[in-house]
Amino acid sequence: MRRVGKAALIFAFLVAGYLLLGVLAYSMPDAPVRHHVEQSIGSGDLSNDYPQAVIHADFDIQDEYTMDNFTDALILNQVVNFRSEGMKGILLVPRYDEGVYMCNNLRHCMAGADEGRTIHYARYWHGSTFVARILFFFTSYTGIRYLIYLFSSGLLLWCLFRLWRSGGWAVLVSITAALLFVNVYIMQFSLQFAPVLLIALGGILWLTYHPSDKADLLFLVLGSLTAFADLITVPTITLGLPLVVLVSLRNESDWRRGLLQVVQVAAWWLAGYVLTWLSKWGLATLLTGENIFVDAYNQGNNWSKGGSSYLGAAIVSNLKFLHWKFVVVALMILAVLASVRFRKKGLPQAMQYLLVAAIPFVYYILMARPAECHAWFNYRALATAVASLLMAGTALVDWKRLRQWKAQKDTK
Repeated sequence: MRRVGKAALIFAFLVAGYLLLGVLAYSMPDAPVRHHVEQSIGSGDLSNDYPQAVIHADFDIQDEYTMDNFTDALILNQVVNFRSEGMKGILLVPRYDEGVYMCNNLRHCMAGADEGRTIHYARYWHGSTFVARILFFFTSYTGIRYLIYLFSSGLLLWCLFRLWRSGGWAVLVSITAALLFVNVYIMQFSLQFAPVLLIALGGILWLTYHPSDKADLLFLVLGSLTAFADLITVPTITLGLPLVVLVSLRNESDWRRGLLQVVQVAAWWLAGYVLTWLSKWGLATLLTGENIFVDAYNQGNNWSKGGSSYLGAAIVSNLKFLHWKFVVVALMILAVLASVRFRKKGLPQAMQYLLVAAIPFVYYILMARPAECHAWFNYRALATAVASLLMAGTALVDWKRLRQWKAQKDTK
């Protein structure tokens, strides 16, 4: 009960912090914010809703290199309209809308067009919009993207260094490979994608310093921060990637206890995630007079249309974006090494990794329709599966005996 009470207190502080950040964003003067948004439009960075970061395909063809300027333009639209309805804007998050092309909506909004309508997007907390409005007081969209890239790169290098120091080269190589196979660098250039990456890296970094200390509360915070900052891009990596690291660092030899720990930690993450959503709907309904619960129900009902008919398409559509040939080669090398020097004591840990590997597929099943429609960015959830499978493979190799065997062969 003491842990539950502490968790409730932490959650209350988090929600209070979200509201205070919204108030801070609201307090930013409009003039410099609008000036920097106008600079952003003039720079050409938002001329296309779905540009490619590396390989430039035909217009509207979405692949694993596609940027989500569509949602970034939506965020900028919300930034400039944040104060248009007073303090309620913190919870309603209004934007100007003329149709489906968000970059056009933003340009027309800044040009003073009045053919559109005001849209409220109150289901989400829009933490990324809060932070973006504060940053737009100081710089443009290009400047913000540079800041995100520099900060995320520094955080990533720090994480990789700590993984090597605390977990060894196996976890370092596995996490690095998983991020490479889902083109994580593209997430560093986007207001839409960056939050979940930063939250996941923050969770990993914390665990390298505190591997066995109150992990349940950490995952409660990670789940809550994800619901606050993310627009349902790749939410499960803030659970899956830190959980891979936790399993590695704890090295639990009892498979029952290990699997139970994985389930418990995931439950804490889910509690933080779900309760943060519900808190937004409740606060917005109570303080604005709009029934956000009905809005959320209608959207959920729309997403669920088609039911199980989307399940196969959701999984296949996401898998096809993965760099499979590299994953298969890596797993085959580990399989060969395990056949040469098998480590039976690694089986309990491998079972835990396999359970963690299922997380993105559970997400694809629960969110089948949006996961299929947005597979071009949802596929990055597979970073958890790739890292878990690689870690399971390394756990089954007796590296000490393998080095001894190699040394014996070299002396002959």
